[in-house]
Amino acid sequence: MKRLKILSIAVFAACAFTACKNADYKTSPNGLKYIIFDGGSKDSTKDGYVLKMHMTARISGSKDSFLVNTYGKMPYFDQVQQIPAGQPIYDPREVFKELKKGDSMVAIIYIDSAIKKGLTHEAQLPPFLKKGDKIIYTYKVLEVFKEDSIARADYQKEMEKDLPRQKKEQEEMMQKFRKEQEEARKAEEAELEKSGEKAKQIQEVQNYLASKKITATQTPVGTFVKIDNPGSGAQVADGKFVTVKYTGKTVAKDSTFDANQFTVKLGEQPFIRGFEDGLRQFKQGGKGTIYIPGYLAYGKDGNGVFKPYEALYFDVEILNVSDSDPNVQEHGPNDGHGH
Repeated sequence: MKRLKILSIAVFAACAFTACKNADYKTSPNGLKYIIFDGGSKDSTKDGYVLKMHMTARISGSKDSFLVNTYGKMPYFDQVQQIPAGQPIYDPREVFKELKKGDSMVAIIYIDSAIKKGLTHEAQLPPFLKKGDKIIYTYKVLEVFKEDSIARADYQKEMEKDLPRQKKEQEEMMQKFRKEQEEARKAEEAELEKSGEKAKQIQEVQNYLASKKITATQTPVGTFVKIDNPGSGAQVADGKFVTVKYTGKTVAKDSTFDANQFTVKLGEQPFIRGFEDGLRQFKQGGKGTIYIPGYLAYGKDGNGVFKPYEALYFDVEILNVSDSDPNVQEHGPNDGHGH
């Protein structure tokens, strides 16, 4: 029996990947091409029922790629709804009412047909879709819930079970993003050093400090920090939640552009590199000023606000350093749920 089940899944997967060229497709009233593989259930599905399914969505055409794949992840929940007469729809949901527990389905959306039906325009297509492409959907119905409340409870159970995977995936994505950012930063900084621009930007800050008779220490990263009070509490470090009150100014004009306070998890969120580096020189309760050469501030794009490689400085006060986010309250198990 187990071998038979594995074989049936393999056949279904192969059919999905080839779009079942030799299969007998049906055509929905709105032109959707689909085929359902009977799972053996005799029950019928009605409007309002909730389907719990695994699904995939894959682009086939100019560039083959997966958009969605829930296998090994959180199942997909969707409510069966009656399509109002005359409402334009070109979506697998149109035929969800025909699915029963254990059924599998392949449905195909042709991009050219969607354009022809006026549901989208070629100019509005996302960059990963082109004319001539098709999106192949596959569904495997795991359960059919007659009552929404039971479906919600099962959704919550599945969500809690899937949370560790989601967190791991988010961490991996963030690590990949940080690695790409770091590689790009190193390449840019190497080019600045080669051209002499990096030394020029550092000299700009040094000249400012000298003109104001300010004594500041340069960190190995390149930030200049004037410590008025180092602080006596917990050390600012990567992984810590740091609440900082600040006033931001430009070196060129000595003018304030922002004043506020916020909390950041140091080293794990996209942030101004020089500001982050400067904060590490303090403990909770510390006060001082962080002077940042342009390449350690907003860089060549200036964040759309500043000039390219504009030097900045921040008067800072470290209000709190903790292991947990002080802005997030702890919730009990019965404080609410989502669907």
